[in-house]
Amino acid sequence: METVKLATIINTVMPEAHHVLTQEELSVSIVLRDGVNSLNRHDVLEIVEATIHNAKRSVLLH
Repeated sequence: METVKLATIINTVMPEAHHVLTQEELSVSIVLRDGVNSLNRHDVLEIVEATIHNAKRSVLLH
């Protein structure tokens, strides 16, 4: 198990996606079972989608 920031995952696997995420999203800690080097682009997209979804749940709209 390894805990890394989303920014590390993005910069390692898919750096072109860095600009679409907020600093808050990039600073989220992600727990990886097999480490960053085992991730592919599809895995990263799923992680990004889940991170954005969780960030939007915490936003209060009124």
